[in-house]
Amino acid sequence: MRYSSAPRCSACEHRAILERATADRLVAESGEILVTYDCPEGNGVHLCNPDFERGEAVR
Repeated sequence: MRYSSAPRCSACEHRAILERATADRLVAESGEILVTYDCPEGNGVHLCNPDFERGEAVR
């Protein structure tokens, strides 16, 4: 599955809706820069980059 073609969650800023196994693989491939969290609306699992979203990402 391609991340860009994943269904999107309207409750969570249109983040990709992923299955746990897919999300865990993407976390591993990112070197654990990405983290998973369960959708509060029950729409599967989402990913985020906490450093980037706090504005601390190194460019």
